[in-house]
Amino acid sequence: MNPLFEEDNSTRIVGKRYKLVNQLGVGGFGQSFLAQDLHLPGCPRCVVKRLLAKTHDPKHLKTARRLFDTEARVLYQLGKHDQIPTLYAHFEENQEFYLVQEFIEGEPLTWQIVKGKPWPEERVIALIYDILEIMAFVHQQNVIHRDIKPANLIRRQKDNKLVLIDFGAVKQVSLQMADPDSEIADSTIAVGTHGYISNEQLAGKPRFCSDVYAIGMVGIQALTGVLPKQLDEDAATGELDWRVHAPNVSPEFAEVLDHMVYYDFRDRFPTAVEALEAVQKLPPQLLELVEASKAVNTDSAEQAKSMVLETDSTQRETGTTNLTGNLVPTYPQAETLMYGEESPSANAPAQKRSTQKSGWSTLKDQGSKWLKKPPVRWAVLASGVAIAGVAVLTIKPSPLQNSVQRPSETPTPSSRSSLKNSVIPSPSTSPSAPPLSPEQKAATLLKDANRLRKQKQYQQALNHYKRVIQLQPNNAQAYWGQCESLNGLKRPGAAIVACNDALDLNPDYAEALWSKGKALRQQEQTLEALRLFEEATVLKPDFTDAWLALGSVLQEVGRSVEAIDALDQAIALNRNSAEAWSIRGAALWNLGRFDQAIASLDKALQIQPNATNTRALRQQAREELGY
Repeated sequence: MNPLFEEDNSTRIVGKRYKLVNQLGVGGFGQSFLAQDLHLPGCPRCVVKRLLAKTHDPKHLKTARRLFDTEARVLYQLGKHDQIPTLYAHFEENQEFYLVQEFIEGEPLTWQIVKGKPWPEERVIALIYDILEIMAFVHQQNVIHRDIKPANLIRRQKDNKLVLIDFGAVKQVSLQMADPDSEIADSTIAVGTHGYISNEQLAGKPRFCSDVYAIGMVGIQALTGVLPKQLDEDAATGELDWRVHAPNVSPEFAEVLDHMVYYDFRDRFPTAVEALEAVQKLPPQLLELVEASKAVNTDSAEQAKSMVLETDSTQRETGTTNLTGNLVPTYPQAETLMYGEESPSANAPAQKRSTQKSGWSTLKDQGSKWLKKPPVRWAVLASGVAIAGVAVLTIKPSPLQNSVQRPSETPTPSSRSSLKNSVIPSPSTSPSAPPLSPEQKAATLLKDANRLRKQKQYQQALNHYKRVIQLQPNNAQAYWGQCESLNGLKRPGAAIVACNDALDLNPDYAEALWSKGKALRQQEQTLEALRLFEEATVLKPDFTDAWLALGSVLQEVGRSVEAIDALDQAIALNRNSAEAWSIRGAALWNLGRFDQAIASLDKALQIQPNATNTRALRQQAREELGY
């Protein structure tokens, strides 16, 4: 671990000018920090991103430096657009690579596109038009975004314009820096979010029209009020059957959306340029409403904020805790991660997470002079772990903020008291059991899904996890369970997308990092898997499976000494892991330490006598010693 992250970062300065105020998060591609530029008057805020590199070999560093400079030039070029964050600087320090990017104040589009609240058609057209204008510029720079979704679109406070964040270019820098000799192109990396990712991108072959697909899905979500993952397919054609949720949409605009989200990429608009031209050719009576609808774009966010405050007030009055109306700062892609402190467990119920100390209090306790109190608009710091140096700290409304709270579903303190003092009838005298709440249904389904997965009934487990997600779209453990089940079914591409969904909700989810690493190993992306396993052990030092996976992949790439260290950690946590003892024996064999190798292999065979490969390796070691 770099010493930069072991000390109090509030006193750390990088690049001789950027003071790290607080760590925003850590992910597979790097770490992001909120910072102050000490060289400018007033020490304005910015975002500093450190890219993770696992090589210090001079030859590899030279290659990594060249790649870093090339990708930085791309980000500089993209930042020339008014609605893409500006890249201020990039530099190398102590053989580590850093980006400094613009700090954005605004509100994520997730505040405005609310489940069950469809937008008027003209407002959706205005939204699609705005996004396509930005993406037309991006595609003309020969760049594919690869992760367009509401959380990566920020409504900027100062002028109400959309700002597009989280470009894949920096992800590619990190991937190639991890393995500079690799010929892997970014088209082989599964980056994206389930529901917005096209089938060719899921297969690791993104195209410009993959971005068009994602934009179309954002538009359909706004138009229908239905989450993309909950849309059905037409049984005859295989295309999305979204029009049933928008019966009043004009045929002209519906045709444009269809051409944006066709299953076969050859049927879609090739780039955002052609899609924008199609929108511009809509009937004049529709386009005339577009400008008028732009002024409405802020209304939904204000309503959402009011609903959160109203919900929070109601909770204080009634004592209910089923709705997380607290003003809790989170990343737009990582809705459970607390700003500036350890993230909660993925298994923790939402109501428990909401009671944790908020990031605003954390900042106040640290004496940050420039954040003495939350701004009136609950402004957004824009960035994130997997974001291209741009992080967003949002005051996130609860996913349940728009549900109707019925008195019968959540007892008030007075009703709790009466229930406590009443006589509960026995099952034999009770006419019928009370219906389960959605939370109880989800918990039961999740328990069953986990059981099925452990029994290797992966397809049945997937079906259960899907039902959990329908009830609780922000259940990170359900997405991780999907990832693990897909790994079991040898579907690594789909597994990576599911794990990405889990990590979007909680970037510090060690199990999801481990499972994603396993999927990457299936795709023979060994070095990237190695990095994720290592990160999982840092986040969760008592995670036996992560240490075992780390030792296994280190042995695979010939780093036997490090492999033994990792495997010793796994054995210390679980001395009955035959696999750990066996791989440790192989590592000792590679180092020529045959006596120790035999002892380790003997231990593996004591635990698992029928391990053929282990027995063969032990025999080789014995022959080497002349036994």
